[in-house]
Amino acid sequence: MDVFAYGLLTEPERVASVVDAFVFVGPALLEGCHPVAGRHPTLAPGGRTAGRLLRTDDIDALDGYD
Repeated sequence: MDVFAYGLLTEPERVASVVDAFVFVGPALLEGCHPVAGRHPTLAPGGRTAGRLLRTDDIDALDGYD
């Protein structure tokens, strides 16, 4: 499955520490949301966020990422 990744999950070393197998498909731009910093960074309405498309079957591991 392809998922939008931003922040630390755009770094190959970080992704490799979370999932067993992955590939970056390419750059991505999410329109309509901007990043908000904090203990648990998130996206809020408005703006745009640059990131990457991440392909992995390890969705459960990504859901548990903290």
